[in-house]
Amino acid sequence: MHKTVALAALCLLASGCATSSIDYKPPTQSRITNTKVVNKPFDQVWDDLVRQLSSDFFVINNIDKNSRLINLSFSTQKPSEYVDCGVTSRRFENARGENSYVYKTADSSVFSLTNKQGNAFNATRNTKLNGRVNIYVAPAATGTSVAVNTKYVVDVAFVATSFDGQPGGREDLSFDFSTKQGFSSEQVTCYATGALESRILEMTE
Repeated sequence: MHKTVALAALCLLASGCATSSIDYKPPTQSRITNTKVVNKPFDQVWDDLVRQLSSDFFVINNIDKNSRLINLSFSTQKPSEYVDCGVTSRRFENARGENSYVYKTADSSVFSLTNKQGNAFNATRNTKLNGRVNIYVAPAATGTSVAVNTKYVVDVAFVATSFDGQPGGREDLSFDFSTKQGFSSEQVTCYATGALESRILEMTE
């Protein structure tokens, strides 16, 4: 009995007694509508769009009515509002019990895990989404044509700390993709959801 208790106490201290697993479910690419023809004159659509963009969270970098182009930038700490990078499920178990973590891969998360040697760590993933948007507005036969194309950049900062508070490593990742062309690697797949493009197109109504 005493031997069992002693072993359990040792296991609480030894990270080698911990195990973890990860399951990643990639997203399915959605069909995105990023163009629209508005039944309004060009000047009206242009002025309405500039006015609404100015009052939104976008930063207007450049406006050139002669070239019919508006360039914007934006940033958010909640990437899943505009991109889908799938869902990650993690499990961590040691002598104290089992914890499960399920989160949208695009967003920040906190969890525990083990490395290949079986050492246990607390981990923090901080994610951020930046983007640049080109909006092309031009006269069309039946009104005004509007096209929205976005470049998305996802930044990920991964920091691990051992259970006794020692640094366990850091990794910074960054990857980019566009409205119609997603990103895919062995670790993650990401697509635009079309929410940002729809948000801008709705400003022309």
